[in-house]
Amino acid sequence: MKSSEVRSKFIEYFKRNGHTAVASSSLIPENDPTLLFANAGMNQFKNTFLGLEKRDYVRAVTAQKCVRAGGKHNDLENVGFTARHHTFFEMLGNFSFGDYFKKDAIRFAWEFLTKELAIPKEKLYVTVHISDDEAAEIWHTQEGIPKDRIFRFDADNFWKMGDTGPCGPCTEIFYDHGPKAGTIADPYKGIAAGEDRFVEIWNLVFMQYFENPPGTLTPLPKPSVDTGGGLERMVAAMQGKFNNYDTDLFMPLIDRACKIANIEYVNDKEVLAKNPEQAEKTSALRVLADHTRSTSFLIADGALPSNEGRGYVLRRIMRRAIRYGRKLSTDKSFMPAMAEALIEHMGDVYPELKQRREQILSTIRDEEERFIATLDKGTAILMDEISRAKSKGVKELTGEVVFKMYDTYGFPADLTRVIANEHGIEVNEEAFEKEMENNRARSKASWKGKSMDADEQHLIKFAKDYVAAGKQVKFTGYADIVGSGQVMNLSNGREVVDSLKEGDTGVMILDQTSFYGEGGGQVGDHGYITDGTAKAKVVNATKIDDIILHHVQVEQGQFKVGSKVNTSVDSVDRRNTMSNHSATHLLHSALRKVLGGHVTQAGSLVDAQKTRFDFTHNKPLSSDEIKRIEDMVNEQIALGLEVKAEIMNHKEAVSKGAMALFGEKYGDQVRVLTMGDFSCELCGGTHVKNTSQIRMFKIVSEAGVSAGVRRLEAITGDGAVRYAMNSINHFDEALAAAGLQKSPHYLKHLEATGETATLASKVEGLKDQIKQLEKEMKKLQGGQVNADDLAAKALTFKTKAGASAKLVLADVALDDRQVLAEVTDHLKNKIQNGIVVVVGQGEASHPIIVSVSKELSSEVKAGDLLKEVAGLMGGKGGGRPDFAQGAAPNRASLPQAFDKVKSIVGLQ
Repeated sequence: MKSSEVRSKFIEYFKRNGHTAVASSSLIPENDPTLLFANAGMNQFKNTFLGLEKRDYVRAVTAQKCVRAGGKHNDLENVGFTARHHTFFEMLGNFSFGDYFKKDAIRFAWEFLTKELAIPKEKLYVTVHISDDEAAEIWHTQEGIPKDRIFRFDADNFWKMGDTGPCGPCTEIFYDHGPKAGTIADPYKGIAAGEDRFVEIWNLVFMQYFENPPGTLTPLPKPSVDTGGGLERMVAAMQGKFNNYDTDLFMPLIDRACKIANIEYVNDKEVLAKNPEQAEKTSALRVLADHTRSTSFLIADGALPSNEGRGYVLRRIMRRAIRYGRKLSTDKSFMPAMAEALIEHMGDVYPELKQRREQILSTIRDEEERFIATLDKGTAILMDEISRAKSKGVKELTGEVVFKMYDTYGFPADLTRVIANEHGIEVNEEAFEKEMENNRARSKASWKGKSMDADEQHLIKFAKDYVAAGKQVKFTGYADIVGSGQVMNLSNGREVVDSLKEGDTGVMILDQTSFYGEGGGQVGDHGYITDGTAKAKVVNATKIDDIILHHVQVEQGQFKVGSKVNTSVDSVDRRNTMSNHSATHLLHSALRKVLGGHVTQAGSLVDAQKTRFDFTHNKPLSSDEIKRIEDMVNEQIALGLEVKAEIMNHKEAVSKGAMALFGEKYGDQVRVLTMGDFSCELCGGTHVKNTSQIRMFKIVSEAGVSAGVRRLEAITGDGAVRYAMNSINHFDEALAAAGLQKSPHYLKHLEATGETATLASKVEGLKDQIKQLEKEMKKLQGGQVNADDLAAKALTFKTKAGASAKLVLADVALDDRQVLAEVTDHLKNKIQNGIVVVVGQGEASHPIIVSVSKELSSEVKAGDLLKEVAGLMGGKGGGRPDFAQGAAPNRASLPQAFDKVKSIVGLQ
């Protein structure tokens, strides 16, 4: 049975049994700072299980994308060397939110495995918690499983969300791969030992308690069910494969890599045990296959390689894969081609792979190119450190060395450890962590961050409690910036309060508001909330689960829960923000038209001053590309296109061609914003009604922010007009300075000849004149030095071979190195065989040049002489045996320096 069939059978089975099919959430968790990546099927339902969020269904089924490669759940080191460890995997799960419980959960699981998938019952074993007599009895009486196939365990069969919160016993289903897969025949002992023969393919968690510290369990009024079964493990069972990597989830990628490397994939355990070289290749292929999957899915969900946080974990995964690829071939690239195989194989199930295909491939290629250069250079440096340690009889690399490899050469610590271990050297992990901690402390001390006035966790609960009570906030700000509402909840930023009075700061929730809450890259509104004699300044508006929070400073009077209030948004800032936001949509469309369809949004910030737009592209924009983008956007502004907003279901929006923006979460009903035929995007932000209101668009900066991501900053409206007027004024001043005053017929002249070209040619002409004058000045400066006189004063000394040679010691009033070098060459030509030492005069540091004729350079080296002269004068320098230069600050020591040269050649 193909993996796609297993996945679809699972979803369809639970849909038939009353479950709502819910799409996988992004691997990048939304509003959950406790998670690095989505690592379990229940992540997206966490607030539902906590009672902070209600959904319009009580049963759900999902195929959830998961990544475990950092933090608590970190399988990275095992990946490629075991049968079932992966960084990316799919978790199949069915969930009940206070609806069915143990009996139905057990029935669904057993029926799906034994009937839908037709797995023989004798292949399956069950575990329960030692205290869960109820589950054990259901398995025995309801499903007819003999008691000797039901095993009881303690810690392994009790699940907790954290130190406090929902928890409960769990029951697991294990699949027996047969005697060839392991050495322990007894199923109880095999499961207890984690034997490879008996593999867990499903876990059913029964959330029936709430744990309060210290360990107090309170029964929940509505027990829930959270189940999870690894697709990779189910597919291995269905395809008769002991190793997950041998299934059709991985083999298309492995086959592609084998074709590139021109090798065969060997998976026979006995052959691999006898052939370490072949085992290394097989492990490398498996690492590449797994890491290409996690890399591609992470990039598709918006992650990008970087040096911190999620981006650093992604970079570690990619670099580990690249290094293992080098074990297969030192001159071939694997990951891009394997990513293409993945997209072909799974793009229909996860369309984001196809949608972000170009970004996935370009990001992988860029990171591969960067890291291969780093790997070659860094490996050489690391090998020097390893050799140094071995020569001293040391069996360990210090934490300082490991940190230097990480910080300076971009080597993850685990990569340094792997290479060191391959050469019999350990690394001091504890010392490395100490170095990392010191570095974090230094970074923290140098960061001038803004602390939050309110407790973030409290505000999340403040908003979610409001939602849990069945309440919502109506946003009226699309139609008008003024409105009215009622105060529903108040907080002082740390706890819920009944009132806020003059001088207080806090947070308000209104039943309806004209204030836009920060979201979709657009900043929150500010303005005022009033109630008769009471007045509060809204310094920001944020949004949690569609609940708009007004962050206020009460300037006079008092606000109470239940107060009727008026809302008034700052009109100037809102107008400019709308202008910038609408221009962002035009910019996004123009970028795709000019640069290509691979361009997608990678982040944005829209406020009253500017729009900042990050997008996927792997090289800087040319001036011509920037001009074309600007012209295209300004053309749409000049056309005066209607900006139209429509509410429709998500499928309609997709069929209409609406583009979803990076990092945004969309419900079933979405707001589609169109600007003629030029732009169509999903967006909940505020916008102008007609593109002509944007007035003008100007890009003011373009730069790279990370591998494969560029950033544009642009201005519109009032800001763009001021920018244009200032530029024109500067242009007029430049014309005047260049002697190109505007005539009464300037506009006609400009149209006919292009005044800017005249100004540019004038500037270029002046630059050429400056260069010519500089040359003449240097020639004059060189002419100030009487080379004949200096050569005539040359001292004669004997070389070691007994030949005569000349020594010129010159102190000249010049500081231009090029001129001094020319003077030195001229003097050397004059004396033909000998040494020339020239010291110039600068403001703070004085240039020194030493030149030695080739006949003498084997006996007296210019670099050695320079070190002596510069050293006595408090400076330094270096160079070739026949020519060296440096600088020194202490000119008072010049006589001693010249005497030192004389003594070296034997004149003193």
